[in-house]
Amino acid sequence: MAVKITTNLGAIKTKIVSGEKAMTIAVTEAVIQYGNDYVRVDQEDLKNSSLIKSRPADGLAIWDTAYARRVYYTGTPSKDVNPLASLMWAQKGVDTNKDNLDKIAQNAFEKGLKGGK
Repeated sequence: MAVKITTNLGAIKTKIVSGEKAMTIAVTEAVIQYGNDYVRVDQEDLKNSSLIKSRPADGLAIWDTAYARRVYYTGTPSKDVNPLASLMWAQKGVDTNKDNLDKIAQNAFEKGLKGGK
């Protein structure tokens, strides 16, 4: 009894690319959300800039104001509006939610493999 197995490498690659794309978007959106939990809030310009300037499809979480880079690393965040405000807010969000990000990545990749969005 002979068994013939054929492998469609093109279809496999397409599924992997789809999974990777879904994972990149989901993880980037989560990084923005978790980072914004720890972002400095004055008039919400910094927080809002991440929602406007970030490019989840490219895997880029961006906080883009004239002062974003400086206040990311230096100073003392005011906790008046956001009691969780922290320096390096994006990293703090990732570090605090590492297990959740791993689950988000896994779930999104699996969903993307199946062709879901």
